[in-house]
Amino acid sequence: MHGDPTDSPADGPRRLARAEGVLLARTRGFCVVLEDAHDPHNVSAVLRTCDALGIQDIHLVAENESESILNPKVSTGAHRWLTVHRHRGAAEAITALRKAGYDICVSHLGEQAVPLEALPATRRAAYVFGNEKSGVTRRWLDAADAVFVIPTSGFSGSLNLSVAVALTVYDRRCQRAAAGLPVGDLDAAERAALRHAWYAELAHGSEDRRREYAAYLGAGVKPKVMPAANRSTAGPAPAPSADRP
Repeated sequence: MHGDPTDSPADGPRRLARAEGVLLARTRGFCVVLEDAHDPHNVSAVLRTCDALGIQDIHLVAENESESILNPKVSTGAHRWLTVHRHRGAAEAITALRKAGYDICVSHLGEQAVPLEALPATRRAAYVFGNEKSGVTRRWLDAADAVFVIPTSGFSGSLNLSVAVALTVYDRRCQRAAAGLPVGDLDAAERAALRHAWYAELAHGSEDRRREYAAYLGAGVKPKVMPAANRSTAGPAPAPSADRP
């Protein structure tokens, strides 16, 4: 018997404890935007990277291309844990991002571009990446608060889309940590909403398990903090568990 899990955090199922640890490390301090990304491999790799590095919101914008398609073999189901926003056109996406309080930082090879590391990582910002061949459309450049590049020194003057996003997200994470910002910044209401959705996903279609997990929604479960979320105090990574999601 677990007792009454609605009174205080309890020692519950291991997959819920892991979910609580992930919740603690989730951020909406910045987000990623992809415009007209047409390669399912790239889009899915970006989603997987964002989930792994704790970014909650991804915006997929269809300006001149059809809606982005995901490749489940690459994303490994990462979309289940993310808030994926789809927009029909840049204007709609820019309005939504401004309403959410984001500055707009656009990846673009142009004269006005500055190195990524020169941008303050503490700003609440959306990092925008364009089509693999043509880049971002003009509307993004007109709306940009900053335009940036990831400096390279080889014969290849550009990076694959998913690699560019991964480098950007990792750089922002590291710089935000160095500035003393918390790893996770979701408020109680945001965590509660995600907890409700994630617990349902973790039930894997089992009604019995869904009911069991729902009993923990009030106070949640004692979190299992992942090593990457707290490197200064966490020990070595635990061995894989058969009860992992």
